[in-house]
Amino acid sequence: MAASQTAMVTSSLVHLQKRDMLTISLLFLLAAGCYLNTLGNGFVYDDELQILQNPYVKSWHYVPQILHTTVWSFIGDAGESNYYRPLMTLTFLGLWKVFGESPVGFHLFNILLNALVVSCVFYAGRVLLRSYWAALLAAVLFAVHPVHTETVNWIAAVPDLEATLLFVLGFFVYASEPWGSAKAQVIVVGCFILAMFAKEPALMLAPLLVFYEHFVRPDRKHTTGADKVKRYLVVCLAAVAYLGLRIALFGKLAPVLQHAQVSWRQAIYSGFALVAQYTRLLLFAGPLSAFHIFHASDRLSSPAVLAGAAIILISAAIAVATYQRNPEVAFCIVWMAFTIAPVLNARWMAANVLTERYLYLPSVGFCWLAGCVLNRLLFGHNLSGEFPKANWRALGGTLLVVMLLLVGAVKTWTRNEVWHDDLILYAQTLKTDPDSYIMHMNLGTTYFTTRDFAAAEKELLRALELKPDSANVLNALGCVYLEQGRLDDAAQALQAAIKLKPAWSDPHFNYGRVLRRQDRDEQALSEFRIAVRVGPLNAAARLNLAEELAARGQDAAAEAEYKKSIELQPTLHAQQKLAALLIKTAHDNEAADMLRTMVAEYPFDSESHVTLGGLLEKAGRFEEARKEYEDTLRTDPTNVHAKEGLQRLVGK
Repeated sequence: MAASQTAMVTSSLVHLQKRDMLTISLLFLLAAGCYLNTLGNGFVYDDELQILQNPYVKSWHYVPQILHTTVWSFIGDAGESNYYRPLMTLTFLGLWKVFGESPVGFHLFNILLNALVVSCVFYAGRVLLRSYWAALLAAVLFAVHPVHTETVNWIAAVPDLEATLLFVLGFFVYASEPWGSAKAQVIVVGCFILAMFAKEPALMLAPLLVFYEHFVRPDRKHTTGADKVKRYLVVCLAAVAYLGLRIALFGKLAPVLQHAQVSWRQAIYSGFALVAQYTRLLLFAGPLSAFHIFHASDRLSSPAVLAGAAIILISAAIAVATYQRNPEVAFCIVWMAFTIAPVLNARWMAANVLTERYLYLPSVGFCWLAGCVLNRLLFGHNLSGEFPKANWRALGGTLLVVMLLLVGAVKTWTRNEVWHDDLILYAQTLKTDPDSYIMHMNLGTTYFTTRDFAAAEKELLRALELKPDSANVLNALGCVYLEQGRLDDAAQALQAAIKLKPAWSDPHFNYGRVLRRQDRDEQALSEFRIAVRVGPLNAAARLNLAEELAARGQDAAAEAEYKKSIELQPTLHAQQKLAALLIKTAHDNEAADMLRTMVAEYPFDSESHVTLGGLLEKAGRFEEARKEYEDTLRTDPTNVHAKEGLQRLVGK
């Protein structure tokens, strides 16, 4: 009899394991499948600055700076911010070492992280809700919810993915593992610390675990207060240590007041309005935008403020009313409240106060709640993993879920295409938020890169009309005027940018370029030096200073600046300039070695081939020189210098 019971238990466990493997595999495929078309997308928005122009992600040499400075510190004196996210920059560093400048690997990483989050939503949901179906419905909804498209599509949103994965995983281990085990404590605390190093709102895991321990955990009535405190004490201590670390590194928790013009009264009212707007995005997933315009709320009687207050009151009432019978419902509401609270203070937030990626972590609680509600309404109180018996209720519920799945998946897939490149993203965003000065500015700079200066000027002037005190817009406009040869207009715009943001490197070296064109060499050199001083890791600033020094015959100083610029960002232009300087100063061997590397990396660069051919010819290495000239003519058949070189080598 005992043997028979053991066999039955073993068979049941094997069945459960197979079911779990199948469930997770399907969820993983669903989550990844919804975002497969992002693999064709490029770097957009802040990706270029945070990855392509960020020296921190190019070399392990900068790991100390990553660990003890803010994410924007690589900009220089103007890089002060409230964001301490070393895990994000270390992630970019690792991905850069593997994939280089290819965005495919970065997008693939985001897809995989999101799929892991979906899996964790299922596992943690099953522990919390104690229902297979509720957890599965929640995970499916999370996988296809279009509000997550910004987080998965935008490479720079990886902190939200990492923080949420670690946050949910930490909660899952805390809720499911016996907390007396050292293994559980290490995993939970490790996840918590890494989550905070990914993004600041992860700090809210500590109060959530406290709430769960005292009000939700199934054995709470049979556990003493002291034992409860022991379970989460180490997590709370880690939270205190993290806050202490921020103060030690930056002098205060939030060193930068992003929206000082917003009063505390407006911030409080706006917090209620933001609750209403976030609720709309969760329920209807629209309208989606890469930059939602924020307007501070001035009146308590504002419809958005009243709606937000009503949502908070209704949510609190539901939590209280359902707590005795269903404490997990109350916990889902508390999860949403705790995790959205840190982004409701407009005074601390970045320019885009309302943004969809801030919903990624709170939506876990929303999806659990929705899964619980759907399970109870459509399938009754079935907590098992068995499919409900066939009936009209189950059939209708299944059809409803399938419809939601298809609608969400299609909208997500379609929304992914908006994030394909900068031009599409900014143009589409301006359709929903036409008064976003940042989107007009970004679209203007995108036109600038394509040398459509008329379109760039139009967009930048509109951006300046919307925000006259934007140093970023003025700097971009100055660059447009410089390319158009309107030197006086360029100087005026760049001087205004410098006045607004004197610690920012870019307008200094751009103004230096204007002064150089005006033959005001001494002033130009001064601006280039200032640009390097305030932005020592700015490769473009170093390059401009090097060119000015080289023009003055200060070859040693110019060489040092060229090399530093190349170390920070090895552009072809900078390498060509350095190679020319090395040849000028009779460092032919060093120049030849450098040119060999360049032609291997840029095989279609005829200038480097010809220059290398000339050095080899000068050294009497005629066959090698002939090869370089021939390689030049394969890609540039009309190259006069290569033809002349081959003629000189006839008979040699």
